[in-house]
Amino acid sequence: MILYLITIGLFAVMGIFIFNPAIGIFLLAFTTPIINWTLNFYGLEIPFSDLMAVTAILAWLLSFLYYSFFGKEKIIRLKFPLFFAFFCFFVANILSLLNHPHPLSGFYYISRWLILLYAAYIFLPTNLIKKERALKIAIWGLALSSLLVAVSGWLSLYGQDWQSSFFRIKSIAWWGIYPFGENHNLIAEFLSVGAFLWLALKEWSKSKREKRICNILFVITLVGAVMTFSRAAWITIALQLCVYILWRNREFLKKQGALVLLGIIAIALLMLPIFWRMKILQADNVSSTENRVLLTEIAYKNWNEKPILGQGAGRFTELVANNIRFTAKYGAPIDSHGFLQKIGAEAGVLGLIAWLFLIIVIIKKAFSGLVNYDKAAPWLLPLWISAGGGLFFQLFNTSYYKGKVWLIIALALIATELARKYYGKKD
Repeated sequence: MILYLITIGLFAVMGIFIFNPAIGIFLLAFTTPIINWTLNFYGLEIPFSDLMAVTAILAWLLSFLYYSFFGKEKIIRLKFPLFFAFFCFFVANILSLLNHPHPLSGFYYISRWLILLYAAYIFLPTNLIKKERALKIAIWGLALSSLLVAVSGWLSLYGQDWQSSFFRIKSIAWWGIYPFGENHNLIAEFLSVGAFLWLALKEWSKSKREKRICNILFVITLVGAVMTFSRAAWITIALQLCVYILWRNREFLKKQGALVLLGIIAIALLMLPIFWRMKILQADNVSSTENRVLLTEIAYKNWNEKPILGQGAGRFTELVANNIRFTAKYGAPIDSHGFLQKIGAEAGVLGLIAWLFLIIVIIKKAFSGLVNYDKAAPWLLPLWISAGGGLFFQLFNTSYYKGKVWLIIALALIATELARKYYGKKD
């Protein structure tokens, strides 16, 4: 019965995407963090967020074919953002299959993660979002989703022992399922992305009341990320806040640099109690650090064996499973906690160069947009900080090929393109 209801629901969603793409993009954005609610179809496990992504692509394809043959417009112009850079990374992973013991398995991995990622979370939103209103709807979907994650995280504090054990915001089960993942880092990374979306929506708000609400939700979400006591989240948020404050106040900083330095020292002193609690946590967190060090050693060893093309796309978990030391100490193998180790081991130097080229292209577009349109389109800064935070977090986590990281990058690119279109300044 549940399977039938889900099937009916997916057909309904497909209809929404065809007849109202803006609401469809909202649903795609809202469901991106639901990565751990998996549905089984004849032995094939599909996360709910990916199922929504596939449904969205199929709906768009049907709509595209219909309008191509029966629509009034003879030519439908498609956009392929980041195509060349992403294609280079795709080729590097394809070439890595030369070293893969099971190339078909590796090709399935590339199709499952890289092709779906580009099609659903970069290509699709770029070709569906044509106006600022649709862009805001998509951002609302991500922001509300981050608020839902934050609220569920705050609720996790209920029932924890606040005195004799370390308490933190973490994932909670909904009817026996952890929809956003069981690890607190999965919550932290999405909250570090979602928090700054409220500042983007604040820039679009008309009334003071709406702006206050956005500020409050920004604080709730950001403090939620801090209270996960994720080391990666702390580093990411510190960088995000620094970039936001420095860019917004770059003229003031030229004149009042000493005053800003005193403010930073005062904030650091106020944060001392939290740092003290973090020190207690890290005393019991040695195992996590050793785990990541060992994963890095495994990645380096396998990269060193085949440095140019790597061991083959999608093999990192297999490489960890082949390490007796890891399985004896930690049990089941896990994926790389960081894209540098992951790509280096699987796709070698060629893959790393292609990936860094992709990141450089994104940074160049972000910087160009901020330099040219920041004053006319102030929402660009929080959008790019949100996107950059999600990508930077993947130096320490495992969501490098997931929509909750890449959809906001696509939305920031779309926002930059719309700013160029509306305000007329050439890059």
